[in-house]
Amino acid sequence: MVRQRWTIWAVVVAAIVATASASAAGGSKALTVTSSLDHKTVLPLRTHWFAYPNQLVSKIFEVDYLIDGKVRWVEHFAPYNYGSDDFHGHLGYLITTWLAPGRHTFMARAKAKDGQTATDTVVARVIPAPAPPVALAGKWTRTVTAADLTKAGKEPPPAGKWTLVFDRVGAWHLDPLGSGLVNEYDTAGARINVYAPIQMAPFGTAGGGVSRFGHHGIGGTDCNYDGPFGSYSWSVSDDQLTLTVTKDPCGNRRAIWEGVWTRTR
Repeated sequence: MVRQRWTIWAVVVAAIVATASASAAGGSKALTVTSSLDHKTVLPLRTHWFAYPNQLVSKIFEVDYLIDGKVRWVEHFAPYNYGSDDFHGHLGYLITTWLAPGRHTFMARAKAKDGQTATDTVVARVIPAPAPPVALAGKWTRTVTAADLTKAGKEPPPAGKWTLVFDRVGAWHLDPLGSGLVNEYDTAGARINVYAPIQMAPFGTAGGGVSRFGHHGIGGTDCNYDGPFGSYSWSVSDDQLTLTVTKDPCGNRRAIWEGVWTRTR
């Protein structure tokens, strides 16, 4: 009987050694993921949302970001940060102005190349976005000219009739081609501070983005995923809005914004 127990124990030890050897030889560990939103109960209007898979970057296929069960961003490159996905260090933001105030579910879902999937879920409250000043709120148009585009970068926006809308979500730049993008902003007296692009849905060469104001595929960036931040002075007289740059390193945005806009009804 003693001999039988010894035989069984030897088999168990041998199995443990074999498993450890296989792992050391390259077997992958179980995939898990955590995120920078863990333990947060209230989110600011703008924050980074990082996901941290426990496997090497070379083993990760992608990280999806879901809000209330719907995929709102996809990252293929580390660092895995909502609203980024480039190699140049421009870390975008989760900007929550487009979400209704209240509790929402935020999930980071990591997918490994070997087929493993892991998720990290946080339920947090979103605070209300401020309304724009009454004089600024609403829809404005102006024609962006070739002269305006001399302020732009190497990949300038198109010339033609642009629409600029200020609402609780952000400042919507709607281009002559039927698309556009939207930036977070706030106001301080006669100054508008403009921040990074608001990413509400995956956007890429294959399309995507969101639809609003009769425009489609709204998303992407005017300069970089993280902005850069800028500021303008603003004044309204009758139905005309004058925007004058104070500081804006994003030439494409300056080419569009700076000038006189006419209110549309």
